[in-house]
Amino acid sequence: MSNDNKRPAWYTRRNIDPFTIPEPEVAKIIDDATHAVVSWVTKDHKPASAVMLYMVIDGVITLTSTTNRAKYHAWRRNPAASFCIWEPGNIGRQVTLRGSVTITQDPELLSRFTESFLTMRAGGEAPTPERLAEEIEKFAAPDRHMMQLTVEKTLTHDLNRLFAAETSGEDVWG
Repeated sequence: MSNDNKRPAWYTRRNIDPFTIPEPEVAKIIDDATHAVVSWVTKDHKPASAVMLYMVIDGVITLTSTTNRAKYHAWRRNPAASFCIWEPGNIGRQVTLRGSVTITQDPELLSRFTESFLTMRAGGEAPTPERLAEEIEKFAAPDRHMMQLTVEKTLTHDLNRLFAAETSGEDVWG
C-alpha cells in the first residue's frame, strides 16, 4: 500500500475483525483454562464480577456455589451471564461467552465437577475414591448448587495478533 493509501494509525484498533480467534482454538482455550471472570447483574441493575474456577462437564461450562453468594441470588433473579476466559499464560487471547446460567442441586454433577477439579489439580491423574469422597465432603454443604452456562454468543479477541499487525504494518484486511 502506498503512503497515499495508508490507513490511519487508529484503523487496526477500530477494525478488529481480523483479530478474532478461530473456533478450534476457542474450544482449546475453554478446555485448557480453569478460571473465568464471571459477571451478573445485581438487584439494582449494577454489573458485578468475580473470578471463578470452572470445569467443562460434558461440553458445558460448570461451576458451583452456595446460596450465600451474590451471584447465586443474581442468577436466580436474572440468569444472564458473561464469562471471560483467557488462554492460560496469554491473557491477550480472550474468549467472552454470553448466555444464561441454569442452577440446580445435583449430587452427581457435583461429584463429576469435584473429580474433574481434583484430576486437573493432580496434573491429569484421577483421584482415588477415598480422596474424591474427602473432597466431596468439603463441597457438600446443604445449600450447594451447580451452575451451568448455556452459551448464546461467543466473542473473541487476539490482542497479540493485533499488536503484531501494528508493529509489522501488515495489511490484514486484504
